Amino acid sequence: MDFLENMQQRRSCRSFDPALPVSREELLKIVEAGRLTPSGCNSQPWKFIVVDSAEAKEKLCDAIVLENGSTGAPWRHQVAAFIILVEQPAKVMQCVADYYQTTQRFAQGDVGAACMNMCHEAFSLGLDTCIIGMSDQTKMEKYFNIPQGREVRMVLAIGHAANNPPMNKVRKALDEVCSFNSWD
Repeated sequence: MDFLENMQQRRSCRSFDPALPVSREELLKIVEAGRLTPSGCNSQPWKFIVVDSAEAKEKLCDAIVLENGSTGAPWRHQVAAFIILVEQPAKVMQCVADYYQTTQRFAQGDVGAACMNMCHEAFSLGLDTCIIGMSDQTKMEKYFNIPQGREVRMVLAIGHAANNPPMNKVRKALDEVCSFNSWD
């Protein structure tokens, strides 16, 4: 399958089969895809925490519920494994830091790109994923020994879909999102 076919077929899964595990070998391949992702000034501003033990998954399931009870993942207890993506301090060229007055200008995008590469590697392994954006930073720090101030940017849920309903991937038309040489 070529890359565009992969893009057309990959979807965010929100119904996982809890009986089907994901191996550590598969998880390491997924992390490797994240590790190999390009980043601004080659800063590699990420740390990946793989969560696959029952105890750690319970903690993670608690940490992705906010204080008010909101969660972006009501299906979280079905997931075989998770990867927490934490933004690290970026080391960039001095001229970049001087211009933007921060070393973190590209870090969030870099972490997002790493996550997407992980999604595509998981898909190529026959696995399904969903990116979770909501989490309680204080709980994440406490449960996973994340240093204070190191932001959890997202959590990647990984497993096998419980069912494979027909996909209806809705995207804007190409001419709505692309132009050549100017905005219009």
